[in-house]
Amino acid sequence: MDLEISRRNLLKWAGFLVAGFTLPKAIKAKVLSPQEKPLPRLDSEAHRPALCKLCPALCMLQIRVVNGKPVGVSGMPGHPLSQGAHCPKGGAILQDLYHPDRLRSPIRQRGTKGSAQWEKISWDQAHQILLDKLSHLLKRNRPEALAILAAPIRDIRHKIQKRFAQVFGTPNFWEWNWSLAEGPLDAFRLMHGSSEGLFYDLQNASLIVSFGWDWLQSFPSPVEAQRAFSELRRARPERRVRIVQIEPRLSTTAAKADEWISIRPDTEGFLALGVAYVLMDDNLYDKNFAGRWTSGFEEYRKMILREYSPEKVSEISGVKTKQIVEIARQMTSIKPAIGITQRSSLFTQIAVHSLNALVGSIGVRRGVLSSEAERYQLTLPSAAIPKPRTAPIASLHEIPERILASSQSPIELLWMERVNPVFLSPQGAQWRKALERIGFIVSFSPFIDESSQIADIILPPHHSLEAWQYGFSPTLQGQGIISFAPPVVSPLYDTGDHGDFILGLAKSLGGRIASALPWESFVESLEKAVQKVRAEEIMKKGGWWEYVGESSGVKSTLKTQTGKLALPTGELKPKGRDLPDASHPFHLYIHVPLAFSFGEGAHLPYLHSLAGAHLGEQWETWVEMHPAAAEKLGIRDGQMVWVESPYGKIRARARHYQGIREDTVSLPFGLGHTAMGRYSEGIGANPADLLAGRTDKSGQPIWQAVRVKIYGD
Repeated sequence: MDLEISRRNLLKWAGFLVAGFTLPKAIKAKVLSPQEKPLPRLDSEAHRPALCKLCPALCMLQIRVVNGKPVGVSGMPGHPLSQGAHCPKGGAILQDLYHPDRLRSPIRQRGTKGSAQWEKISWDQAHQILLDKLSHLLKRNRPEALAILAAPIRDIRHKIQKRFAQVFGTPNFWEWNWSLAEGPLDAFRLMHGSSEGLFYDLQNASLIVSFGWDWLQSFPSPVEAQRAFSELRRARPERRVRIVQIEPRLSTTAAKADEWISIRPDTEGFLALGVAYVLMDDNLYDKNFAGRWTSGFEEYRKMILREYSPEKVSEISGVKTKQIVEIARQMTSIKPAIGITQRSSLFTQIAVHSLNALVGSIGVRRGVLSSEAERYQLTLPSAAIPKPRTAPIASLHEIPERILASSQSPIELLWMERVNPVFLSPQGAQWRKALERIGFIVSFSPFIDESSQIADIILPPHHSLEAWQYGFSPTLQGQGIISFAPPVVSPLYDTGDHGDFILGLAKSLGGRIASALPWESFVESLEKAVQKVRAEEIMKKGGWWEYVGESSGVKSTLKTQTGKLALPTGELKPKGRDLPDASHPFHLYIHVPLAFSFGEGAHLPYLHSLAGAHLGEQWETWVEMHPAAAEKLGIRDGQMVWVESPYGKIRARARHYQGIREDTVSLPFGLGHTAMGRYSEGIGANPADLLAGRTDKSGQPIWQAVRVKIYGD
């Protein structure tokens, strides 16, 4: 607020000062002296191990506990994954613990789905309600009508939940994964026969060419990505590692790369195949690897040389022909080289990964490796698992389509564990409609989020600082890390342990279900699993158990019937080109700030302050436009505008940004909640509202292939 400097105000302030000087000393001390509260007495202080579960990376933290209350966060020194560091989400974990909108107890919806008419219930009531529902399905011989949608956290609770689904008899168990923070798992499965244990050995590469993956912001483990980058840059001064970032936007990774190549959104796969053309046309590819370890190579080669010349690819992608040739020459002259991408369209995944075959960077150190580390994660004692009577719904992203296409939902009882597809999926609108058709939904969630709003019951789990924790993490170096942490603090509210709740249901259901899950508590099941690796003492104190995996070459990466890497030419057939659209002239590019990695975090105030630091943006959605493009439309920097696609529109603040193509605009993902508490609800807009909810052949949601227009009010 501006202060008006006038004669009247000047006299008024002078009067206040004179009055202050004439006050009695005792009153002056009270009125004019700052009041300082004495520091609280320090009765106890400790640093306790903890496991961060705000993302699937599962880094270990140290929590400073003063007088029994967690008050500070730091990284765990020596931990193989995080090496004493933590990302912004780790720093916000106490805001998550003390969040004023955390659910205090189980609640039940009294009205219709989505009516927000909640009432408090006990854990015993919740147990009986679920027990009755599950028993009814078994009596009707309809176990497949139960579906479980689980968070992608690798711990014993997850395994308990999965075993429950198996022995109950339902094939419909899905893990929710955030495709914009994963490697090309679909390509790995199709080309290698399995994605298990496969990873990119970034730290030992000499050339990293990233096709559209802002990996410093969106890696499965952001802390590990940052550490890998620091080692690439500083650990070995004798070997300068070259990083090429191919992306429509000057992201954090692009800004730190040796070269940023601007490309039209959703054309990265075309560019990869243009590079493949040069490698084969100029006989630069690894002939030994192609001849010995690939199947379908000749068909692949003919298609690439027929359809993906650099000139044609340049026209499609906007990347100059000489740049395409230069990428190919670098990938053969700077060894070892690796091409990386995220879990985007299947076309792009396969196109990029085929380059690793052409340059012989599969199954060798400093390339794409397979490690035995995955085999050493903790497992529950074996149990008899019946074969399900029906086939599962094939893809997680087919669920809403299957439900909406049926006259009666094939799923009658859905339980969701810390997942929010209504907000996180481009198919959010379809998910909402599908959930509304399911007879009964229980959501294990600490907050009333967009998906939980539709649930019949919400069961709030303990916070990760309030319960025993275990997690398995594979590192880029092929290590398997098993981390343990006892509770840092007793539960603040009437929350429950997710594992204990499932074990209680199994015991009440009896029979084969109780036999397969015989433990009295989650902690007992964890102790049984720990005995296999003889890590009981580590578990009790909190710490980690480490296994260094070994790679046995190319063969270890291949699980195909032929024992060779498949080059699926059918998935690389030319697809329709994105023709110019005068009514929607801009390509939409969605980026994910580190603060909102995995699409989550907007409920924590600390993360809002970091999301748009490069533009000074916080607490709102912004749209990045090139200044020249904005000038043509008469859009000022900082002006509120509409961003509209053929499928929807949202409001955002226009920000001029030199680091974006003139034909492209970019929106951050993570804001625009309609639920999730006071710090997220009604703040910003969700760019998923601009997407059509389409999926590709692999069932992956399509994030980028849409065009938009920008206009003011």
